[in-house]
Amino acid sequence: MSDGIATIQVRVHGAAGEVTGSCYEVTTHHARLLIDFGMFQGSAEQEARNANAPNLDFEKLSAVLVTHAHIDHCGRLGMLPALGYQGPVLTTEPTAELLPRVLTSSATLQQVRIQEKRAGTAPSSRVLAPAHLTTAIPIRNEPPPILFTHRHAERVSRSIRALPFMEWEPIADGVDARFLHASHVIGAASIELRVQRANGGQPAHVLFSGDIGPIENPLLAPHQWPERAPDLLIMESTNGSRRFRQVDQYEELCAIVRDATARNQRILAPVFALGRAQTMLQLFARASREGVLRGLPVYLDSAMACRASELYARHPHLLEARTRRECLRGSNPLHFAELHTLMSRRESESVDRVRTACVIMAGSGFCDAGPILRHVQLAIDQPSTRILFTGHQLEGLLGHGLLNGATRVEINGAELDVRATIDRLAGISGHADADDLLTWVGRMPGAVKRIALVHGAHESRLAFADALRAVGTDTVHLPIVGDTLTVE
Repeated sequence: MSDGIATIQVRVHGAAGEVTGSCYEVTTHHARLLIDFGMFQGSAEQEARNANAPNLDFEKLSAVLVTHAHIDHCGRLGMLPALGYQGPVLTTEPTAELLPRVLTSSATLQQVRIQEKRAGTAPSSRVLAPAHLTTAIPIRNEPPPILFTHRHAERVSRSIRALPFMEWEPIADGVDARFLHASHVIGAASIELRVQRANGGQPAHVLFSGDIGPIENPLLAPHQWPERAPDLLIMESTNGSRRFRQVDQYEELCAIVRDATARNQRILAPVFALGRAQTMLQLFARASREGVLRGLPVYLDSAMACRASELYARHPHLLEARTRRECLRGSNPLHFAELHTLMSRRESESVDRVRTACVIMAGSGFCDAGPILRHVQLAIDQPSTRILFTGHQLEGLLGHGLLNGATRVEINGAELDVRATIDRLAGISGHADADDLLTWVGRMPGAVKRIALVHGAHESRLAFADALRAVGTDTVHLPIVGDTLTVE
């Protein structure tokens, strides 16, 4: 490559002014890298963007690095073989274990959605009333495109290479990389690049935050920080305008469980397989130990969530101190007597016949597809149902509508009145809120002079940019897709 370019150029290919589609191209004097290759999620229009690969020469990439196994950061990795990339996919050990399952499941889901569309059985949901919510939730007339096949997923899986946390690794000519624990989900990392300058001066450093977890994480080990402030920080801002209400989530959950048990109600909880499911399992495990559940069955209706939960016990060094000690004593912190894991559709459908109080945790976390949508369809018009939301819901999808007062919905063609109780457990999030994000930046060794805010809606980025400037950050960028940031 030409020595005429800046020491580092970072081109933004997604998650700029939005919260999905993370993808960043890094160009140095002698190397090209890709940091994350995530799917766009939400509306049909957003999902259609996934078929349009970034305008870059994939064959010339030296390496692809992945922060963690959430679809919005890794979901398009299966496209790499068809795009001409044949090199390594570098990530942490837990993420390396998860990625093959994530990619294989995604390939299967893409085929299933095509079949469902042809058969007229594709899942659909929208709000019918009140009127101010109806325009926000469109009907999906087309399935997402086929992005890659099982064969492509398997090829990528064979190229995955796991690297340890906090150890520098040469990954290309003049470029070292290392992974720093991000306390978001198991295996999630920030990625630090150290790039040699053409003039032989001090190396340039760029830090990609990935998704940052809460500073006080009850399940995962604390964050790790670099020894020096980066020359450029590419930072997520998902909750840049939010400050979580300081509540005791455990006590709130126990109150909901006790009330539901007394009323013989079932609790339906939309969860994501990686992250939210494990946080909820930890809370229910404590409730079991302290005698709150009293035999109340808790069904985890997600094979992926079940497998992801096993990773937490296999990697105790990545867990919070007390939880780590439990694991080292041979106790799985996410298992308890009342837990029933459902690994197939047949097992999922078996709980439809349960008429006594219970808890059903199922995906998708946005309540717009997957087994949770079937559970909601069967029970949303019954007062004996509670739907428990535990995190952010994308605007335009069913979960967001229910949280904002939907009174009548259509699910898979059935029009239903909302008679279920809608509960929200505030503060359950794998993402840091605005105060935690500021704390994370503030614990860098020295002032970070240049920060580019990504992975956040427009209002979140604006609010957090103001907060950063208020504490002395010299330059805050709000890039859009296609923008290039440089380090001289």
